[in-house]
Amino acid sequence: MADGTMPVGSEVAVRTKVFVRDLRVEALIGVLGHEQGQRQPLFLDVEMDVLTPDADDLDQALDYRLVGELAEDIAATQIGLVEVFAEHLARRLLDRAPVQSARVHLRKPQALTNGLAGTEVTLARTSA
Repeated sequence: MADGTMPVGSEVAVRTKVFVRDLRVEALIGVLGHEQGQRQPLFLDVEMDVLTPDADDLDQALDYRLVGELAEDIAATQIGLVEVFAEHLARRLLDRAPVQSARVHLRKPQALTNGLAGTEVTLARTSA
């Protein structure tokens, strides 16, 4: 309609995104000798497409704290590549019922002396 309202009875497609920004984890990460067994900071931005809850009920939603818990769990095990870390986190998020896709943008500030390096991984459910 010209006034910006929708006609009564119009169907609406709802798309819900949930995100966590600037999550810091201290991870056992890196392939170089001096990185083995040493924790380094990683900064994560995570964005997920989720099923929209039918009610105002946390049991139907994704608890933001879960993202941090999963990232901390992954950070506790030595991983060589940031790409692998990001994919592990995205896969674990997809294991949660409401999550339909997960994008993990990861920054590793100590990777370069004069810049910032990282990766971005996106995983999505495929139609069955």
